[in-house]
Amino acid sequence: MKDKLKQISLKRMSSDEFPIYSKWSVKAYAEHLIKSGDERFMWKAKKEAKAEFKDVFPCGAESADNYLYIVVNENDEKIGVIGYQKSPFEENAAFVTENVIKEEYRGKGYGKSAFLKIQEDAREKGFSKMVLNTFKHTTVSYGMYERNGFKVIEDYGGSVIMEKIFDCTEEKL
Repeated sequence: MKDKLKQISLKRMSSDEFPIYSKWSVKAYAEHLIKSGDERFMWKAKKEAKAEFKDVFPCGAESADNYLYIVVNENDEKIGVIGYQKSPFEENAAFVTENVIKEEYRGKGYGKSAFLKIQEDAREKGFSKMVLNTFKHTTVSYGMYERNGFKVIEDYGGSVIMEKIFDCTEEKL
């Protein structure tokens, strides 16, 4: 069954919401490092995840060139987090830093809707492409990225870097 687009909105994450998000995100990222085979020891994975998180968000929710959003559904419920930053690696590229929908809302089109919205947001901010890192074991996300025009540009075994060059003729939501 194809995902249907859902009515969602993106709300900028506040500095009050950020500590709860950061604690969860570091733990989840460390678990993905273990599952992917990129790391063998949880203590080391947590240390790596904390370091990467601090690098991406040195000033929390107010970090420069970061666009971190709470995904809100049609019933005004907070159902996920999605965001990107100006890529530190190349000019005019948006780098996805987070894309997660609460488990009970997955498979219903919310993730696809949120992901399409941040692509539109990035295009409106002048970015010409979007880049992301995803773990191969997250097959649902991986498949969604492929179906939405993302191509693998680097393969690290347990994870890949994917990119999509924005087409100026793409329809807006």
